[in-house]
Amino acid sequence: MYIFQYFRINTRSCIWFFIITVIIIFGIHSCNVEAAGTPITVTVKQGARQTFAGLGVSKTLGGGQKYSKIEQSDKDLLNKLVWSDANFKILRLWFNPNKYAPQAGKENSSQFVKSFIKSGIISDALAHGSTKLLLAPDRIPKYMGPPIKGGYIFDSEIKNYAALLANFIFQLKQKYGVVIHATGVLNEPNDKFTRISKSQWPIMIKYLRQELDNRDLENVKIVAPELANADSHAVKFIKTIKEDSQAWDSLAAISTHSYNMAATQTISDLIEGTDKEYWQTEAGTTGPEALGNALNAASSASRFLNDMNHLVTHWIWFIGYQYADKKDDATRLIRYSTNPFRYDILQKYYYFLQLSKTFDVGAVFRKSISSLEGDMKWTYGKKPKITVASAKNPDGSWGIALSNYTSNRFIAPNTSNWTRTQKGYKAQTFKVTVFVEELAQVGDINMKMYRSNSNVNNVYLGNTVMHNGKVTVSQVKSLDLITLRNK
Repeated sequence: MYIFQYFRINTRSCIWFFIITVIIIFGIHSCNVEAAGTPITVTVKQGARQTFAGLGVSKTLGGGQKYSKIEQSDKDLLNKLVWSDANFKILRLWFNPNKYAPQAGKENSSQFVKSFIKSGIISDALAHGSTKLLLAPDRIPKYMGPPIKGGYIFDSEIKNYAALLANFIFQLKQKYGVVIHATGVLNEPNDKFTRISKSQWPIMIKYLRQELDNRDLENVKIVAPELANADSHAVKFIKTIKEDSQAWDSLAAISTHSYNMAATQTISDLIEGTDKEYWQTEAGTTGPEALGNALNAASSASRFLNDMNHLVTHWIWFIGYQYADKKDDATRLIRYSTNPFRYDILQKYYYFLQLSKTFDVGAVFRKSISSLEGDMKWTYGKKPKITVASAKNPDGSWGIALSNYTSNRFIAPNTSNWTRTQKGYKAQTFKVTVFVEELAQVGDINMKMYRSNSNVNNVYLGNTVMHNGKVTVSQVKSLDLITLRNK
């Protein structure tokens, strides 16, 4: 009996030893897999698509007052960071037609002139490298529509509103020498006191083109409809404009914003093969933001890369530099304060700096497809884990960017239902192989690799070799932005 009990005890010990050993081995194996990264392949399809015209930022009407109070040397520093160092090109200027023309026949441009011209915002931006000015009308004068929120502009006022915009642009040129290169019609029109109906859009665009041409402003492009999301409403508006051949000919570019729903294949299909540009005229994040916030930065980079895969030509962040607001600093790339002057560079800036060093103005993008998430589209619902885009630069070099939008903050306790359903997945490391079809027969290409993450600012990681169009990044970690470029 003792022998039997001894045998039984040792049998149990052996079994437990075996189980523990398996767990340890499996655990080690799992750790090694995670360390190496989950493997995926992104294929950069052959064929040139859209030409990148550059990054941009908005300036709001309220920003000029604080800006006027800082020394020119401090202004130069802020402008250098955005326009020179990060190579932003487009300045989007907010304009309130309701303030400009509160009554029929009465026009007063003092608010705009004080905020953007007298403050030096426009001249400083142009002096440091900005090349395009985009006007962003934000309100239809209330007298042009019914006295209820959400009503549509009177049909009889459509031409008058078009004339108001064209006349303002003409005055800026004649009186102040400010040349507007493109204009919107109404920023985020679905969320305004007075709106423009779907059937009114073609009429509005035709009138605006006519009024601009009548003032010898043929070079001013019309960009519309600037909806807050690239959703079904945007599709309907753009289709309605496209169905009117004269309105379509009058429109230089379609436009949407990139917040929770960025550019998609459904919208890019509407312009593929046409001469239309695609302006993403506002992307942003709201709320407070601490230094080193890689979550907001990865969100911004992922949306940019998504949009580059969907024919966007011009890409504009909401606010470049502006005075600090602890409740809403996330809208900014750089915040500053006065008395004394000081500034903070938020993490998003470094991600855009890195992207601007990867994709030059004039880069021609290709379409990228992932083995994990296909189109990698940023739209309603959970967001892509990995987003990749690639382009050939004017100097012949190739740029590739990979953004990892996974984080354990998305599964943290007390996380809101919105975050759980509309943000990213839990933190994950990926081993990403990018295959550029056009380089399949080229042999070896040395590529420089850079990385940004929380307080990691466009750091050089060394060189890696692309062989016959294939290059592998073994670890793309949570919230990483990894970029590669040869030459």
